[in-house]
Amino acid sequence: MRIVLADDHPVFTAGVRNYLNHVPDCRVVACVTSSDALVRCLESTPCDLVITEFSMPMVRISDGLHLLSYIRRHHPQTWLVVLTMNALPVVLYQIVNSGVNGLLHKSDAIPELGKTIRHLGNDSPYMGPSFQALLQNGINGQAKSRIPSPRETEVLRLYAAGNSLRDIAQRLSKSVKTVSLQKASAMKKLGLGNDIELGRYCAAVSGDIVQPPGCGDWFLSNNESDDDSEET
Repeated sequence: MRIVLADDHPVFTAGVRNYLNHVPDCRVVACVTSSDALVRCLESTPCDLVITEFSMPMVRISDGLHLLSYIRRHHPQTWLVVLTMNALPVVLYQIVNSGVNGLLHKSDAIPELGKTIRHLGNDSPYMGPSFQALLQNGINGQAKSRIPSPRETEVLRLYAAGNSLRDIAQRLSKSVKTVSLQKASAMKKLGLGNDIELGRYCAAVSGDIVQPPGCGDWFLSNNESDDDSEET
């Protein structure tokens, strides 16, 4: 099994790589330190499994959720395992709902990676022990209904980065009313009562790294990123 590792902490990556190279039939073929480097790597390096940190330095990709969505769409045959320090339930639900094959906390024992690899191919994703209790009820209908759409997530991220609703509307080529409704809808789904809570959520999703102005979401098509019922 050919594996690509993505993490911006070299010492952590070295430990994971050393472990995986001793797992039968596993071989690490590349290591990268940012989301953009991971996208470029996958375009040129055939692999069977990607093991990636959720929050890494990003330029063209706005946050971890968009990265997972991109990998799932462009490399659907590649298994995807996420490592994270995040423990915010709604973010974890979004990660699982993105179609990952495994979710581990970085505090989990390293043999959990071996268990995750052996679990690949099952219908349900493998959950590390740190998340099993937290997500023991699975992704039920109620949880799914509380997951914002990609465009709603984008609106929240841009707003938390200091953009006004009018600025966001101009950037996304939408009306101010539409953007305002998307922001309100997303905050309601996430149970966020004010802008302070919104800032904490966005920091958990993006790792406090936001996309520079002028960099469009090149990997999201209009059909994939907008709600079907969105007002234009």
